[in-house]
Amino acid sequence: MILVSPETILQQPVFFMPSLSQQQKIYVQRINRAIDFIEQNIQRDLSLAQIAEAARFSDFHFHRIFKAMTGETVNQFTNRIRLEKSALRLRQNPGISITEVALDMGFASSSSFARAFHANFGKSASAWRKDALQNSKISQIQSKIGKAAAESDLYLDQQTQTFVEDRGQAMDSLGITVKTLEPRRVAYVRAMGDFQKNPEIIADTWGKLMSWAGPRGLIGTAETLCMFHDDPEVTDSELMRFSSCVTLERDVDVSGEVGKMSVAGGAYACGHFNISHEQSQGAWEVMFGEWLPTSGYEPENRPCFQMYPSMSSGPEKQDVYICIPVRPL
Repeated sequence: MILVSPETILQQPVFFMPSLSQQQKIYVQRINRAIDFIEQNIQRDLSLAQIAEAARFSDFHFHRIFKAMTGETVNQFTNRIRLEKSALRLRQNPGISITEVALDMGFASSSSFARAFHANFGKSASAWRKDALQNSKISQIQSKIGKAAAESDLYLDQQTQTFVEDRGQAMDSLGITVKTLEPRRVAYVRAMGDFQKNPEIIADTWGKLMSWAGPRGLIGTAETLCMFHDDPEVTDSELMRFSSCVTLERDVDVSGEVGKMSVAGGAYACGHFNISHEQSQGAWEVMFGEWLPTSGYEPENRPCFQMYPSMSSGPEKQDVYICIPVRPL
């Protein structure tokens, strides 16, 4: 994942942001409502009328509006998200059966799931799972860890930067703990695209959100976080969704491109890092590839996010918590 935080944006001009009319901003907000509704109810058999009602559009014209603004029809988007979440569960939970995933994700039968999965990924679910487990970045990291452990009984303690014989001590030094987080109500600005190659996409969302939050007295008092709705090893990079968020301690009216949503509470593995932009991807790989396999936990089907506890970090490094939803094995 990429590291672009609100404090970074506040130090930069925002002249690069495209300007939308008020009418366009209303449409963006309503389409985001539709996307949130679909994702929150992805296991249900949703009708076009239900989704249109959530977005406050007439169902007669909603299909065309959604396609024009997202590049996908409602059915294409819903099926893709359902299949990508299914693929993520298959990779994260090797013990779960394909039929169980299919039925849990709202498919009528395992055969209909098999046809849809093959059409989307170009291979069967079982073949995809096998390839994903062998070729994922996490498994490659684990392989390197195993090889290093076989060649040496020493592990790097991140706090002292010295090698120790106790792997548990080395893992503890990462500063990663499982915490129960309360649900959060947030205001957000969302974008879609390859933000690894084009970080200005994220910078744009932060700039818009900070411009909205500032006059409302939210900067400096509220938490800021960025939510990743998709997995880069499952979703095409151009379709990756990202939301820049600020927590709301009181009810605040939103309009235009700024929307409101809830961030689910529950158990999260939280790693505290003070890192540069270049070190961000490495921090995620430490969480998934080094800590998680030895933790006794597995990822749960909720979005990951980065949380920025304060606006006091320096320009070269940012203080950040990486939060991964987990459950016991």
